[in-house]
Amino acid sequence: MVNEKQRLAVGSLVAGVVISAGKLALGILIGSLAMISDAIHSTADVVAAVITLIAVKVSDLPADASHNYGHGKIENLSAFGESLILILTAAGISYASIVRLLHPEPLVDAPATMIAIALMIVVLLITGYRAIRLFRSYATRRSSALRANLLHFTLDVISALVVLLSLLLDQLTHKLWIDPVGALLIALIILAASIRLAKQSIDVLMDRAPAGLESRLQEAIRRVPGVSEVPRVRARQSGSQRFVDATIVVPADITLEESHRIATSVELAADAVDESIDVMVHVEPGPRFDDPSSIVRSLAEGLKVSIHAINIQNIYGRLYLSFHVDVPANWSVADAHAKVSELESRIKARLPNIAEIHSHIEPAGK
Repeated sequence: MVNEKQRLAVGSLVAGVVISAGKLALGILIGSLAMISDAIHSTADVVAAVITLIAVKVSDLPADASHNYGHGKIENLSAFGESLILILTAAGISYASIVRLLHPEPLVDAPATMIAIALMIVVLLITGYRAIRLFRSYATRRSSALRANLLHFTLDVISALVVLLSLLLDQLTHKLWIDPVGALLIALIILAASIRLAKQSIDVLMDRAPAGLESRLQEAIRRVPGVSEVPRVRARQSGSQRFVDATIVVPADITLEESHRIATSVELAADAVDESIDVMVHVEPGPRFDDPSSIVRSLAEGLKVSIHAINIQNIYGRLYLSFHVDVPANWSVADAHAKVSELESRIKARLPNIAEIHSHIEPAGK
């Protein structure tokens, strides 16, 4: 059964073939290097669309014995291949543009030029519509292959606009340099975008962590009741899927069933951060302590803050805790409050029978 990603890839392929043929025929007829360059770019898009079509089909295959994490990285590999096609296309267009600038030739001033202008307006409408559809699909699926195809169609919109302006200015001014400059501008736009796409693809293929994801996960997991520490969170991406390994520390004296419940809560917290995450939670027991004050000191050490004057009262099984916290004198009140609030949150997670916590912030050395 053909899914949405595959339908969009097929649609991109058909649209690319029709557009490329029309632009190439009219570009040769009127002698417009800008239009011929844009046609070559569109032809490269057709090749890229074929690659995308194959990639999205393979990426949808389920995980198997040889590919335990699925086949998502084929999308990133195809995106890298498409970026190389675009770079070669930009290089060829740049060379032809420089040659035309050195040896200028006028465009054919004929009704064919007006037909070419009309075609570019139609191309703008078609490619604009396709780019919007691809953007909506990419925003939902976060597919690297669709992102690459979206880049192609966005560049097509920009290139078509440059060609249209070049043709109009040429007809109005009859300046010989306008057409090759338009072609060179198209090449530079393609080159800049393709280099960016190549870098993004290489980052994923090299398992570079998605920007900001690990810190957001650390924060979300620490807020899960029962989690004392989050020593490590590692993340990598494969196609539209993100795989995460998280290590958490839980109280050593809780039951296996309770630790499993905490791990499940961590998975739900990670899913709330990003629905594309597949998280593996590793649970480690925290150190054993005989008294609550030792637990409080250990948690403070984990946050690298110094505490003293710990006072704990047990009233009918409920703990009432107070302590003093030493913070650097140059800290702002907001920073000190945030650090102590984090400590209080961890104490409550580690000692569920805490009734109240009173903390007193003091500048260190005073």
